[in-house]
Amino acid sequence: MNDILSLIGSGVNGLTLNIKGEDLLTFADSLIAKAKEQLLPVMVRAAQEQLLSKKEVLEKFNVCPTTLWNWSRSGYLIPVKIGKKVSYRQADIERLIIERGAK
Repeated sequence: MNDILSLIGSGVNGLTLNIKGEDLLTFADSLIAKAKEQLLPVMVRAAQEQLLSKKEVLEKFNVCPTTLWNWSRSGYLIPVKIGKKVSYRQADIERLIIERGAK
């Protein structure tokens, strides 16, 4: 498999390869493993993303539930709904704090 990578990486133009099916599957498996290795940290960060409850957001911005509903409708602050629970991304809240100058 490393031979395939070195041949491809050598930059030879018009390269024709005769590969056994088993070697091709091994190569494909290695590419998949490499992609997973690179994507896993990104997916873990996304899964660990901090969420704030609706109550926390109401208190942080000192607004009423209707305001949050209006913000959602207008696309200003989109909630994350998990089942019936409504939460908000910390990153979105921080963005609004910067835009509004709120504390």
